[in-house]
Amino acid sequence: MAKAVLVAHVHPTGPEHEAEFNRWYDEVHIPQVIERIPGIVGGRRYKYAEAQLTPQEVAPPHRYLTLYEVDTDDLEATVGLLGAGLTDGTLDLTEALNVAEAPPVLHFYNPVA
Repeated sequence: MAKAVLVAHVHPTGPEHEAEFNRWYDEVHIPQVIERIPGIVGGRRYKYAEAQLTPQEVAPPHRYLTLYEVDTDDLEATVGLLGAGLTDGTLDLTEALNVAEAPPVLHFYNPVA
């Protein structure tokens, strides 16, 4: 099986929705992605740290990062299933996820050699 990672940059709709965003991501989204998208076998979340080498005013618009572990021989199929799952009801979404001002940014990476 080929190993890859999915990097997801996401952000809540606002500070007032951050608790719901975190609850949904930890209790609903990651478990559903692992259970319902073949090839995605794990996920771990991170939040942007206050300590940075760059000034705060150049902070990215997405303050949350999820690294998903992907284990598949057909990455293209996994990408397609995730894309479909985000729009066809396979994965439950929440209004606490910012899809307007800072829409999620998703990238798959293969290992180097």
